Amino acid sequence: MDGGNAVCPRLAYTETTKYKIEYTMKDRVKEADLPAVIADEIRSLVTRGVFSPGLQLRQVDLAERFGASRVPVREALKLLTAEGVVAHDPNRGFFVAGLSSDEARQLYRMRHLLEGEVLSSVNWPSKAQLTELTVQVDGLEKLMKEGNRAEWAIQHRNLYRSIFELSPQKVLVGEVLRLLRMTDRYRSLGPRDPSENNVVSERNMLKALAARDRARLLRVFEEDRNRIEEGLVGSLVARGM
Repeated sequence: MDGGNAVCPRLAYTETTKYKIEYTMKDRVKEADLPAVIADEIRSLVTRGVFSPGLQLRQVDLAERFGASRVPVREALKLLTAEGVVAHDPNRGFFVAGLSSDEARQLYRMRHLLEGEVLSSVNWPSKAQLTELTVQVDGLEKLMKEGNRAEWAIQHRNLYRSIFELSPQKVLVGEVLRLLRMTDRYRSLGPRDPSENNVVSERNMLKALAARDRARLLRVFEEDRNRIEEGLVGSLVARGM
């Protein structure tokens, strides 16, 4: 029997009369995905403010927290370092990266350009897809009214991911989603103006999608992005970042 078709790990007898675990292909894939899963968890903790900028991320502590060995934890930290979420000092270890108005300005500029390109190519959503997008927007509005900005940042990313994935330009979509992840921790620090306790821009984007009006969709997007960039960067500068 081909071991690659087995459903679960099994014990195999070795020449030294000791048993070892043979993993199926499915198990090996899961093991390979572990660094990405841990990276997602750490990213979420950073976004929620549980892990604050400058905090040292000790591999042994993270391994214990996630019930994993240090190897996938180290790989996860390398992934996050590549994203800019984590900083690495060869002599001191890994730390949650600091926030910078200059970095935010550059990241949001790249997002602005790529997101506009993706939106210009989205396929129009079905009725079922529009209904799901509306549910997501309602959820965002509820989170804002509750003042739960950390969770709002995560769900905000999920909403826009659903919209961007309507585009057939998958390479650009992948890069946009990467930049979205990189700016999660910035979005949760935006200005806390009472007027933000609404989702007018998101609802206007859904109206444009429903009407299949691409010019309106791009106009709403441009106005919203310009407002967000100016407000966020201004907020960071005011905080001395």
